[in-house]
Amino acid sequence: MTGPVLDEQDGPVLTLTLHRPERLNAVSEPMYTALREQLARAGTDPTIRVVVLRGAGRAFCAGADLKAHAGSERTLADRRGYAELAGAAVTDLVGLPKPVLAVVHGYAFGAGAELATAADFLITTPETVFAFPELTLGTYVGGGVTMLLPQLVGLARARELLFTGRRFTGAEAAAWGLAHQAVASPELPAAVSDLTGRLADSAPVPTGLLKQQLNQPDQIGAAIAEEVSALTTCMGTADWREGLAAFAERRTPSFEGR
Repeated sequence: MTGPVLDEQDGPVLTLTLHRPERLNAVSEPMYTALREQLARAGTDPTIRVVVLRGAGRAFCAGADLKAHAGSERTLADRRGYAELAGAAVTDLVGLPKPVLAVVHGYAFGAGAELATAADFLITTPETVFAFPELTLGTYVGGGVTMLLPQLVGLARARELLFTGRRFTGAEAAAWGLAHQAVASPELPAAVSDLTGRLADSAPVPTGLLKQQLNQPDQIGAAIAEEVSALTTCMGTADWREGLAAFAERRTPSFEGR
């Protein structure tokens, strides 16, 4: 199977698999576009009641493909378009009238952690590593985490994770309320099957109404729009270029605030 997002339906459960395993499923425009197309299909298909989002290979998603960004000659308008596409994909996920379960293993960094945070449920393993490293790279967070993360883990913890970019484990994510469960890898399939089965048994109409009321997609959309504007500002700075260069050269960036 090929393509940046694979789809497989088993009864009422649609599994979407981020599929760039050679890049640890780092996000790209084609991946976001394919994800949006699959979510649009899921939203209108009455046979689909639950969506599972996972990653192929060794990781859920390592975040933005910074090597691709560093090597491209994009205009600021091109970069804003990328940020808006990423935001639209998360908005689609949050607004989908069906529950979304993120199954996270290996690594979930940056955009990957943001996709997982935007899901309605998150099941992970204790050893999975999460991080929101954007500020340490001279760039900016997205996916509505400026709104969602404080709601899930509290404002103090969210500040620590977003400002410092420190890594944390799936066990910590579950203890803080970011993850629904952290289970050992051999138990992951059974945990996913149990939860998707219970979700699929619920009535579709009230399920969609409850998701909309709990998620407040309009407010998350507004938060994402502000994040896109902030990211666009960061993309025009020398520090953003330094962050990309430092990442590519595997060194610590030297930021100057310009």
